[in-house]
Amino acid sequence: MIDKITDFAALEKSVKSVPDLKYKDAIIRHYKNLGESLGYTARDNFSVIKNTVNYGKLDLIWVEPNVVFAAEFGSLDDIYKHLWRIIELAPKTAVLVLSSKSACKAEEVVKIIEKSRLSSDQLKMFLVLDVTGNKVLKGP
Repeated sequence: MIDKITDFAALEKSVKSVPDLKYKDAIIRHYKNLGESLGYTARDNFSVIKNTVNYGKLDLIWVEPNVVFAAEFGSLDDIYKHLWRIIELAPKTAVLVLSSKSACKAEEVVKIIEKSRLSSDQLKMFLVLDVTGNKVLKGP
């Protein structure tokens, strides 16, 4: 499954095939379609609710294998919102789709995750992708 998620050539081809969508939306669409093609139930723009508290929305979840996706190309402050939601949800794998050219630099996010007080099990869940550089910066 991870090899499909990290297939940057397929991602780029998929994003280019829908020029009418915003870049982030095209990425989420690609991963939603990928999940469904693998036989998973995929839900986009879903709310993270635990113990009757709504923590906000994440971009996508593959329900059965418990994989969440968050794409962020804004500020570093914006990624903290995603990280909090991901930690509260505690998925098996959390895929952060970032760019080394955005204000929310992918390399900086990896440093934040690795230097945080997260437990080793929580650290293992993160898969950080740099879609500008077509590379995996952190694997689960």
